[in-house]
Amino acid sequence: MSLMPLDDLITALDDYVDPNRIPDFAPTGLQVRGTKAPVVTKVALGVSANLALFHDAAAWGAELVLTHHGMFWEVEDPERDPARRFDEARAAFLHERGMSLAAYHLPLDAHPEVGNNAELARLLGLEVVGFDFGDLPESTVKVGLTARARPPVARDELVARAEQVVGGPVQLIAGGSETIRTAAIVSGGGTGELYEAIGRGLDLYLTGEGREWAPAVAREAGINFLAVGHHASEVFGVQALGRVIETRFRLQARFFPQENPF
Repeated sequence: MSLMPLDDLITALDDYVDPNRIPDFAPTGLQVRGTKAPVVTKVALGVSANLALFHDAAAWGAELVLTHHGMFWEVEDPERDPARRFDEARAAFLHERGMSLAAYHLPLDAHPEVGNNAELARLLGLEVVGFDFGDLPESTVKVGLTARARPPVARDELVARAEQVVGGPVQLIAGGSETIRTAAIVSGGGTGELYEAIGRGLDLYLTGEGREWAPAVAREAGINFLAVGHHASEVFGVQALGRVIETRFRLQARFFPQENPF
């Protein structure tokens, strides 16, 4: 079994994911240091940092948990944050077990090789045109991408592919063409970027979760809107990063799915 000092692994992951290029809503990289485990042999992967994942990771013997959604999100008044007690309990569990936690949120969405959006495009059989979609505050880096279907694909076929990729039903608002040539993808909660997709004249916009107003806007604008689930759209980045950890650093990496219909 290969092993690697925790700090060396985090440095290498930071260099690869490059979190500093994108402003985020929570700390990126190492969030909790497990003092009992200065070296890493096993990395447990999950979408979101929660106790269910941490229990699975501990049972497997992981020294490091790596997630997309971490902890310690920015709020106006941390002292009155209702989520704080949950993060404190989660951090306490990690400290008790000596495990560390690292998280890469927006930088992992946007990563051109292992990002959620890049992986979604690949799995759907779409060709990435550019990482040029989805504005972020205080950054020129885009969180999403535009893609093209070569050859064009029937809308129903693309929806079927999406259901196979995410392993469950998706929500389609069939407001546009029955043939898909161009698309934009922003994983997670990216409904607001629907307006940009409309402005660009795209055939389809894919994101994780929808909003109440999206169906009417999509139909009135003549665009297809596809919501595949926030959680479901973001299982791919950490898994792809896990494959990098396995091949580049020869460590064990295992993805632990957590049931989440949203």
